[in-house]
Amino acid sequence: MRSLFRRNRSTDSSEETKAQRTLPSLGLFAPVSESKQSDPQHDIKRLAELEQIFIRTKKLESLTDVPEIVSEIRNGNIVLLDISRLNDGNDQTHLELRRIIERIRGETRGYQAEIALVNDDCIIVTPSFVSF
Repeated sequence: MRSLFRRNRSTDSSEETKAQRTLPSLGLFAPVSESKQSDPQHDIKRLAELEQIFIRTKKLESLTDVPEIVSEIRNGNIVLLDISRLNDGNDQTHLELRRIIERIRGETRGYQAEIALVNDDCIIVTPSFVSF
């Protein structure tokens, strides 16, 4: 009977062979297109000098909303996201919501943004200078 999984038949299992073997990326959270990245350290310094901070609201619909949210965080604004449409108990929309949140988290990591769940229908995304 053949096994479905390949096994290493050699008894030499060294760290070098394990380090060389890499798994391919699933590509679930990869950006759709390459975007021009600015210097996060420069942006953090610029945000510290802001005179006005705005609170923006956005009804989260799909992955196409992510660049607008990242832009608001880059500009030093606080974003409240209405997730009621995607948090309806359906497995498919819940998976889409998780992907959107991971994309936002990944793209705002350089700006040290914070993401928190306010209630079942609202998420807040804040720049680094805002403390919870």
